Amino acid sequence: MNAITDLKAKADRLILQDLFESLVAEDYFTDLNITIRPIEDATKTGIIAPLTGDDTPEDGQIWQWHVADGVDIFAVITPAVLYPYLLVPESQVVLVNENGLQVLGCLTFFDQIGAHLIATQPDCAEGVAVFRDMLSTSIAQMALSLSHRINTGDLLVQAPHDFFQNMEQWASFRDRPYHPVAKAKMGLTTSDYATFMAEFDQDIPMVWIAVESMTLMLGEELNNNAKPAISDYLLTDGEKADLDAELQAKGLAQTHMALPVHPWQLENYIKPHYAAELANGTCHILDFRGYVVKATSSLRSMAPRHDGQHYLKLPMHIFSLAASRYLPAVKMINGNLSETLLRKGLKQDAKLQKRVHVCDEYSWWAYFPEGTSLFDERPRHLSAMVRTYPAVLGDETCRLIPMAALGTPLPGSKAHFFDEWLKARDLPATAENVQLLFAELCDTFFDINFRMFRIGMLAEIHGQNTVLVWQNGQAQGLLLRDHDSLRIFVPWLERNGLADPEYRIKKGYANTLYHDRPEDLLFYLQTLGIQVNLRAIAETLAGIYDIPVRTMWATMKKAAMQALDRVGFAADDRAMIAHHLFDTPNWPYKQLVRPIIARAGGPGSMPWGKGEIQNPFHTPDNT
Repeated sequence: MNAITDLKAKADRLILQDLFESLVAEDYFTDLNITIRPIEDATKTGIIAPLTGDDTPEDGQIWQWHVADGVDIFAVITPAVLYPYLLVPESQVVLVNENGLQVLGCLTFFDQIGAHLIATQPDCAEGVAVFRDMLSTSIAQMALSLSHRINTGDLLVQAPHDFFQNMEQWASFRDRPYHPVAKAKMGLTTSDYATFMAEFDQDIPMVWIAVESMTLMLGEELNNNAKPAISDYLLTDGEKADLDAELQAKGLAQTHMALPVHPWQLENYIKPHYAAELANGTCHILDFRGYVVKATSSLRSMAPRHDGQHYLKLPMHIFSLAASRYLPAVKMINGNLSETLLRKGLKQDAKLQKRVHVCDEYSWWAYFPEGTSLFDERPRHLSAMVRTYPAVLGDETCRLIPMAALGTPLPGSKAHFFDEWLKARDLPATAENVQLLFAELCDTFFDINFRMFRIGMLAEIHGQNTVLVWQNGQAQGLLLRDHDSLRIFVPWLERNGLADPEYRIKKGYANTLYHDRPEDLLFYLQTLGIQVNLRAIAETLAGIYDIPVRTMWATMKKAAMQALDRVGFAADDRAMIAHHLFDTPNWPYKQLVRPIIARAGGPGSMPWGKGEIQNPFHTPDNT
């Protein structure tokens, strides 16, 4: 087997695991002819060896789907915390028919599911094809990512800025945990992917476009600032002199402002779709290439190569998680409204003021010509935002860690930041000490989020946008970024002396910012915060340090209960939270597969729906 094939096989198996899980979670198997039997039954038939080899789990069971007469699919499953069962890691899925036995890969397994869906729901054929294409892309791109350049050694020896970038690369490897098509960056070629994804550690020169100043909308910070040019934030004096010289030489210095553009976006969107602006002089592509960056875990957010607080966020018309990654003015306006509310909210609680660090995202520039509405398509593809990190980024006593990096195992490696954390605390690498540090991490996470929830808000708390602030061996706090997804419950805001930020929402369209009940706001803690973020960390630590995963869930539950008691909710509010977190047998689940198939590739933000899963804090052995 050659190297490329081997990597593709590994990638295929990684994504099959997530696909099988999603299908279980979203009840795709409930109307299939499936039986689950003790594993001993399969041993008698000789089917077990191709499924698991010699490593058969003690609690394993045989999952059998009777597809048609003479056609069956077998897998080995094991009981799970959030679901009735999951595919055993590293095991195979096999199809048995009159021709013998065939090992199924991710795509061939999904083809069986897709055929069933289309047979029973013919109108979903287009959505099935779209999802299959995304799966195929995910496998190919994950295979590329397996050749990453992530540095896993001597992490705390690195300077704070270098360490942070290393952690961004680590977080990029898996992207959004448990999502079977998270790695798919639809629109990137193989060469693009290996150049622009963070895990490959490539230098990326930005291109610059001079845009007529009167067509630009500016962020709040710029309207009250004497330095409205983005070059003032991003460029060295020498780079700025070179850029200004070109603007002067081309007669654009007084009428235009230079904006950085991702090189992929220039070739794949700006040139084809902005031909009129490029022809009539509204926009000019410049020769300047002096600003070089590195990608972060969000692909379109760029890090400076050297120490600096100013990072860059740009639009890219690729599709990730089934959504175009544009950057419209309305999202940045709402982000500014959110940031203002967030900063006011933090003042309501002295502990939040000490433990929550906030990026400044007030500085942005967006193409917005006369006659444009906030919800038009084309303008949202030419814009830029500066994300300024607080001083903690450069603090030698601190390290910033996107929480997704803590929940990302690297195949073939046992490396994890907890190795460094244990050494920093002079703790042996025992299961008990790993649980100790995980408990401290969970305590920080729940304490901060419960305090914010009490005020009537929750930030975007999945692992990519929530950053652990680690200081002198302690989980000091969290850094928040990407403020356009601050979720709120207005009645609780108002009782804390805060006001509705009056987000700009398109009439007739669903939104995920306002919520009618506190239970609806709690949904994001249960899903993004726990099922995606903390769960990934718990399972990664369990695998690396050989700890039962249910033990990690028990540690998480204990931290949640202690934080809930500590924060000081009103009795009724505490009872509501405790009921939904600990007492109900089921939790809400944020669906992944069904919404993508239902939308079949149409426009919009990341599609999602609601389902139910087992409550991980309610199971009898998680007391």
